[in-house]
This record gives sequence, C-alpha cells and structure tokens, in this order.
Amino acid sequence: MADAPKRDFLDDIIDITGDLQAIGNPLNNLANTLAAEPGSEPTWNPADYKKRPRANVIPCTSCRTKDPKTCARCVEACPVGALTIDEGAIEMADTCIKCGLCVEACPNECYSVRELAPRYLYDQIAAAAMSHETAYVTCTRAIGRLPEKNEVILPCVGVVPSEVWASIMADYPNVSVYLPLGLCESCRTITGEEAYTDAIGRAEEWCGFGLGLEVDEDDLTHELNRNWQRQEFMDNLVNSGQRLLTGANPALTMAQRVTQQIRGHTAQLNRLSRTIDQAMGGNTSKNQRRILLDRRKLLMAMLQRHPSLAQNIDLYEPVCDPDLCTLCGACEKVCPTRAIELTPEGRWLCENAFCTQCGACFHVCPTKALEPDYIDASDLVLPDDEARMAQVSAKDQKADIERLKAEGMKALNQGLDFLERLGGAAAGAAGGTASGADAAHPGTTTSEE
Repeated sequence: MADAPKRDFLDDIIDITGDLQAIGNPLNNLANTLAAEPGSEPTWNPADYKKRPRANVIPCTSCRTKDPKTCARCVEACPVGALTIDEGAIEMADTCIKCGLCVEACPNECYSVRELAPRYLYDQIAAAAMSHETAYVTCTRAIGRLPEKNEVILPCVGVVPSEVWASIMADYPNVSVYLPLGLCESCRTITGEEAYTDAIGRAEEWCGFGLGLEVDEDDLTHELNRNWQRQEFMDNLVNSGQRLLTGANPALTMAQRVTQQIRGHTAQLNRLSRTIDQAMGGNTSKNQRRILLDRRKLLMAMLQRHPSLAQNIDLYEPVCDPDLCTLCGACEKVCPTRAIELTPEGRWLCENAFCTQCGACFHVCPTKALEPDYIDASDLVLPDDEARMAQVSAKDQKADIERLKAEGMKALNQGLDFLERLGGAAAGAAGGTASGADAAHPGTTTSEE
C-alpha cells in the first residue's frame, strides 16, 4: 500500500469532526449499553475461532492409492495424533483440538474449514490491512480478549500457507504477526511453530523481504489508515446522500470501500481461471476437468500483479524419462488435480499450473521414471486479456476525448478567425462608406472653416 500522506489541514479537520461527533452525543455508548439485552454483549471465547475440519477423501492421494505412505503430511502435522489414513479412508478421532494444521499441511486441500480457506484468509487479512495502519495476525492464546478490528484471530498462526502469506506481503507490507515470546513453547499445538516458521520463511524468500513481528501487546497500534480516513471524509463531503446513510455508522463507507477492493481481487482470480482455461486448457484430452486449487490461484494472481517476484519463486514439476516410462498410467490415476495426462498419442504431459507438488506421482511410479525439476515461475504469469482489453478500451476512450477536444478547439479557432475576418470586413466597409460620402461633396466645409 502507498504510504499515508504527511499530516495536513485535512487531517486536523477529520480529528475535529470526530471529536465534535463524540461531544454531540456523549451518552451514545451508555445508551447502547443500557438498551442491549442482558447477555447479548460479545464475550471472549476461544472456541469461536476453532472449527473441526471436514475431510474429503477424493483428492487425498493416500486414499486414492490405499497406501498411507503416499502422503502423510496431515498425519505428521496433527499435534495430538488424531488423524489416521487407512484403507482409503481418513479417520479423525474425538481428540481433535481443532487447531487446523491439517488444513495447511495438505497440499491438495483435502481438509476444509470455511474460515481457514486460502481465499478467506487472504480477504480477512487484506481487509484489516486496508483499513488500518497495521494489521496483526495472531492466535487465540496470544490475546485472550475480544480482538480489535485490525487483529485477525486464528486457532494457530501455522494454518496460513505460504501462498497466502506471499500474496498478502506483496500487496500489503503493513501486516505483522503478533506472538508473545515463549507462547508457543507452552502450547499443546506443538507442531504449529514449525508450520508457521516454514510457511512464513518460504513466503519471505518469494517476496524478498521479512514479515513484521510483534511480541509485546503494548506495541500494538489500532489506528485507522489515514488514506482511508481522508477518502471517507471526502466521500461524505461530495456525496450528501451517502453522508446521510452513514450518519448512524461512520465506518460504513470504509467497509464498503474495503468490500469493493476485495471483490476486485476475487474478480481477478475468476479472470485468472478463465485465462488458464484458454491458455493451458481446462480439460484433459479425455474431457476431464482439471482442478486449479485456491493456493495456486492466489500465487498466480500475485505474480500477475508483481511479475518481478517470479525470479524468487521455487516451484518444481515432475518430468518424465521416456526411456524408463512404461505408460502404465499410475501417475495419471493418483494425480488429484489431473495435472498429469497420458494423451491418446501416447505422450506423457504435465500442466505445471495445476500441479500441487504433492509428490504422489513419484511415489507410485513403478520404474522411477519421474523426477522433480524446477520450473521458471514466470511461465505462470499469464496475460490478463480481460484487464488488458479494459486498459485498451480506457486508452481508446481517452484518445477519443483528446481527439474531440482537439477538433473542438480547431472548430473554435476557425469560428474566431471567421468572426475576426467578418469584423475586419465590416470595419473596412464602414470606412469605405465614409470616404465615398466625402468624395460626393468636395466643396463642403465645416462651420469652423
């Protein structure tokens, strides 16, 4: 985000306006408190931020092969050993503490919690970063109170994957993590610290700078972003109707603006899906739909906005040795996103945009014909044709406006020249008439003469 402008007279007016509103209705908070029903006041409950994940066996590679060794990332991430994979099924014991680390650990998004979905996480953190000077990502144990509007509370900071961190860091450098010193050492979510350390570390390598960290609650700030405050103030001045609507809730225009920007990001992700369908083919040769996971969408959308970061991205894709490959199709069957395909012509193919790097294809290949190979992440920077067309259209409209302005000025100048010539001709005609009158009476003299 752009730095806030230096404080000026407009900021003083905004502060004075806020003070006057508070003075004009000093009993507002007291009245609201008295009017509230008993027990309706929000209370701090860490359980409100923890949801039990739902497991989907269809994209699980261990379930597809009925071999728990194919992938065990979720099992290894679970801090209480509540997960087991056996005979094509995922079993989640009642000992689950709802930490959500299995959601982040699974590369194929087999576990789902709405509040921990990659796009939802991005939207929540981005909204806080847009509206405040600093946004904080923290866990339920770190604050132990109702959060401020710029604090995003998670069951564990380790639930945020690298792709989300990188997208947030690239777009909003005013995001920090808040975790008091020694907090993780006493937490029973014993695998959480390693999870967020790895995820944030990878995102920092991709972005080329470090994420902010706060360890003392006294250092937290909850100031609104002055850019947004200024824009909100000007919107209220320009649009009196909007001002009337927001009289009861001064934060409404800011919330609307945040929502609008979030929707713009969602629209970009949707355009990206359509672009990938056109550029790489959304279906296999067998007319099966390939699956682009949200994590990869976020990463590719980030690269579209910041293509220079592609040089920092470390991704790999499987490559096939044709001398060892028997075209048995085991890798194609296990691939959860259908990134791998054996074409009717007998050619092995992998669309790297859809590859989740789960490693299942390497595990099941009987001849070890597949090996990982790093890819150039700039290949994932696809042209946003819809956005480009919109820019071209805007450029054409601007050119048309400039052309019409030039034509108008030319016509105006021609009209002025015509009037000037007409005025000169009229003046000449008047002079000629006077000369003719003098010539018709050559002996006439003035009374003085």
